[in-house]
Amino acid sequence: MRTIFFKRISMWLSALPVLFAILFSGCAREHINYNTTSVVNMYSYLEQDPANFSMFKQIIDKAGYGDFLNSYGTYTLFASTNDGVKAFLKANNLANIDAIDQAMAKKIVSISLIADTINTSLFTDGKMRTPTTSGQFLITGAQNTDGASSITINRQANLIKGNVRLGNGIVHVIDNVLMPAQLTLAKMIEQNPSYSIFSDALKATGFYDTLNVASADQTNPARKYLTLIAETNTVFAAAGISDFNTLKAKYSTTGNPKDPTDSLYLFVAYHILPELSFMSDIVAVSSHPTLAPLEVTTSMLQGEDVLLNNDTFNGVLEPGVALVRSLSDFPAQNGVLHSAAANYKIKVREPSAVYFDFGDQPEIRRAPGVFRVLGLPAAGIAFSIGDLADVTWVSRASSDQKLYYCTTGVVPGSGDYYYGNDFVYFGTRFQPGSGGGIAMMEITFKTPLLVRGRYKVWIDWRRVGGTAPIVVSFDGADLPTTFTPNDVVSDKDNDAVLESKGFKRYSESPLTSNSNGFVSKMVGVINVTTTDRHFIKFRPTGSIATQIPMDAVEFRPIDMQSQITPKLGRDGSLKY
Repeated sequence: MRTIFFKRISMWLSALPVLFAILFSGCAREHINYNTTSVVNMYSYLEQDPANFSMFKQIIDKAGYGDFLNSYGTYTLFASTNDGVKAFLKANNLANIDAIDQAMAKKIVSISLIADTINTSLFTDGKMRTPTTSGQFLITGAQNTDGASSITINRQANLIKGNVRLGNGIVHVIDNVLMPAQLTLAKMIEQNPSYSIFSDALKATGFYDTLNVASADQTNPARKYLTLIAETNTVFAAAGISDFNTLKAKYSTTGNPKDPTDSLYLFVAYHILPELSFMSDIVAVSSHPTLAPLEVTTSMLQGEDVLLNNDTFNGVLEPGVALVRSLSDFPAQNGVLHSAAANYKIKVREPSAVYFDFGDQPEIRRAPGVFRVLGLPAAGIAFSIGDLADVTWVSRASSDQKLYYCTTGVVPGSGDYYYGNDFVYFGTRFQPGSGGGIAMMEITFKTPLLVRGRYKVWIDWRRVGGTAPIVVSFDGADLPTTFTPNDVVSDKDNDAVLESKGFKRYSESPLTSNSNGFVSKMVGVINVTTTDRHFIKFRPTGSIATQIPMDAVEFRPIDMQSQITPKLGRDGSLKY
């Protein structure tokens, strides 16, 4: 199973300040001063240093924020020096500070102020944790110019003094004036000639209008903020698309790109996410809805690359598409713009069987000498809650239950026919109840990628004692049939008879008295509405005072030629 979301994302984010230091090693460093005072608030601090802040104070006065910034609270303010204000005036062809009217002043102060205290240790290569009072997020990054490193704010200013602690928060001093995004996503694309083909596609499909509504004017809450993943003309050229007409000829199946069933319409819709997702948000979850009905984009972090649709399907890795960092995380009035490094589209797939080995987890695969290594300790290798990104469970109040990964002996026993010669235990005991005692109460696994369609769900395990039924749920909905640890498949029934009863022999064990110990039970039919990774949960209804060797889950398309073959082999392969 390929992991799409991995808990080291959070480690990556928290470690970025350290990463900045590593990246900057060997270069001349810009000193950031740290000053602390509890005497004055922000406005008084600026007022007491006219040589540096008289012009930014004038902007605050014009905006009417003076009293606000002199009252107590917990804020972060990015204050420009006088030289920074002068640079802003020059860049915007403004004669002097008087040319900034009240409306512009309010925009400047609102994007420069955050209702939260954020020091530089919390700056990451991406958006800040809290939006500004304008509603837009600031992004921070790092740049190296002529051997000198600096932290950038919103790609508009450099940090020159950080963490000035005052009575009502923190001031960061910057060398330019911040301004909120002035353009919608549609206008950003339209005004950038590098995106001319994509802009034409937006207009032809009608999505230009969708992306041209400022968030303040949007009446549909689901469209207030959008994320656009665009493709440059260079990316299209690499895919053999030289202009919009070539793009239309390649993708438009009806001749009318505004038709919601047209492939060009769906191509563009698939590049729009109905959410506000900066790069840090994209890697924080494993999949994202798009405006293409029932189609999602998967995401993951690989090294420093943010990859889309880097999925394993039918056991084969389908390489994904990276986001171009230098062209991504650009805020707009109504969302954020990213740029894809290569052309990508909806992948048309048919439902296909998925054989999910409970023990096939990324962390277990990476652990040296563990995954499918025969002869592990009989008790198994214990994993605590939080060790496995795609497995969560709930233990009784006084019990720190673990998931145990096990393999057979170095030479598998005559009755050992586990898929891949491995299995897992759901804790020491598996039983409900929130009181004391040693027990795991429920466990949830994130599945491999399932293509949209209908599937029969088969649970595979080795029979043990225990009569309490176990409920299986898929994406929060209980399936109609339970299984019990002591269910048995009769060696007197043939495959057809067993299947009619909702059972089968899933292992490659020969038909002997041993084979009835490896049980597969069909617990229900699921309707997978989106091609994505989903969740399957196991919940006991009564006390099971023993460990259950859980082997696998099979998701077989309902119209698959056989629900019995292939069988699951001890060597981890499929047996036809």
